[in-house]
Amino acid sequence: MIVVKLMGGLGNQMFQYAFGKMLSKKNNTHLKMDTTFLLDRTPRENFVFRDFDLDIFDLELKSINSRKLSKILSPEIKKKRNPFKKKYVILNEDSFAFNTKNIISSKNSYLNGYWQSESYFKEIEAEIRADFQIKIPLSAQALEIAQEIQTKNSVCINFRRADYVTLKSSSETHGVTAMDFYTTAISLLSQQHDDLHFYIFSDEIEWCKENINWDLPITFVDHSVKGPKFSNYFQLMISCNHFIIPNSTFAWWAAWLGTCKFKKVIVPKKWFLNEELQSQTDQMHPDSWIKI
Repeated sequence: MIVVKLMGGLGNQMFQYAFGKMLSKKNNTHLKMDTTFLLDRTPRENFVFRDFDLDIFDLELKSINSRKLSKILSPEIKKKRNPFKKKYVILNEDSFAFNTKNIISSKNSYLNGYWQSESYFKEIEAEIRADFQIKIPLSAQALEIAQEIQTKNSVCINFRRADYVTLKSSSETHGVTAMDFYTTAISLLSQQHDDLHFYIFSDEIEWCKENINWDLPITFVDHSVKGPKFSNYFQLMISCNHFIIPNSTFAWWAAWLGTCKFKKVIVPKKWFLNEELQSQTDQMHPDSWIKI
């Protein structure tokens, strides 16, 4: 059995699931989720609590029960016989960089990490795309926007703010993608297309309305159409032809799931403000994506 520790928001959970799914297929074994850390509401400093979000997809997810989990993770292997500990490989991610050594051959593993690289699931890409079909239907208002997006040469521009701005640990680790990145990306994309329409998505859409005044065809996508767990918002992002995204795994997955045959994805070279973590991101993005 492959057990995946879930942490972070939807984008992080999708990376964790995707790697777990790949290992479960490779080793012909079952896949289960450990939601203990994700759902633990013990107060923490400089921390944003997240919910279990993978249920926006039509997945047959099973959670491991707490009794078996405690046996797998128990450190008392010398003091007390623990058959679960002996046969389970505890795989702790020690770097954001992709490492082939993490693709282990073990029918019983516990995965503790973020696994933020397409290389961890590339070999089952078709299955991952099928798994991440959103099951929640679009509202009437969202459907109207989706239909408009499909009639235009649409560009999803995402602004990631929230805790990247307000939380010291996040601002020092990630940092907010600079406005210069967006204007450069727009200029680059506009050199290749002259009929672009830009759709602005953000976790702080009101900030975008107040601070973005580009002389371009723009639609600000309001949170009134976000849907349960931002599922409609996510679907609308995926529906666009092209993507200009910040250092956000939520936006990363929207771009990756986009199906336009001629799509362009532009991402910032600076994914982390923290230099050590930044040095570990070389294989995070597909080769076809443009880094500026």
